[in-house]
Amino acid sequence: MSSPHAEIAILARRCEWLMSDAAFALGWRRYSSAQCRDAAAALEEFATALRQHAETLPAGELPGHEPNGRTTPVEGDGDA
Repeated sequence: MSSPHAEIAILARRCEWLMSDAAFALGWRRYSSAQCRDAAAALEEFATALRQHAETLPAGELPGHEPNGRTTPVEGDGDA
C-alpha cells in the first residue's frame, strides 16, 4: 500500500478513528486541550494532503461515482 491513493486513504482512516474517539471523549468532557490541539493538527495534515492529492486527479467525476457521494468499485482499479 504505497500508492498515493493508499497513503491518503490511510490518513483518512486515521482521522476517522481519531474523530470517533474525540466525539466520545468530548461528550464526556474527557478530552484535554492538548488532545484538542493534536486532533486539530491531524485534521489539518489530512486537509493539506487531500488538497494536494486533488491536484493530481483528473478534472470531472470519476467512473463509479454516485450522486449520494458513495463510490462503487471500478473494474481493474487496484486501489478499490
